[in-house]
Amino acid sequence: MRKGLLGILVVMLMMLTACGPSQFGDYGYDDFPWIEHWDDVLVTGFNEGHTLVYHYNRDVFGNDCPGCVLINETLFAFGQHNTEGIELKLINERTAQGNRPVAFRTQPQVFFVQEGVITYRVVGAGPILAMLEEIETGTFDWSLLE
Repeated sequence: MRKGLLGILVVMLMMLTACGPSQFGDYGYDDFPWIEHWDDVLVTGFNEGHTLVYHYNRDVFGNDCPGCVLINETLFAFGQHNTEGIELKLINERTAQGNRPVAFRTQPQVFFVQEGVITYRVVGAGPILAMLEEIETGTFDWSLLE
């Protein structure tokens, strides 16, 4: 009986220590609005600037997809400090309700939404970081969003 209880305690301790951080740099998941249902994407992007949605995968233990870990700090800092008027919203693959678009199987990805229409999508950590750098350096082709 003691071995069983000890084993359960060890497993619980391992699960707790496996939890990933919720902060990346100065910002984290709780610093941005969440989209909780895929249908809510259709009512996103009606503000004056652009809306960028981050589709990520974070499980109940706080473990992020490997690509998500690579971009979180840069993306979250961008979401707080960009000068382009871009609002960052988040949608977690694990917790979002409803039916996600069939093509949206890979995380991380970001997509721009304007008046409920997805206008431009970038998939993968490398391309996302490259796009953020282009926006910050003024070399991003905004016509891609049309």
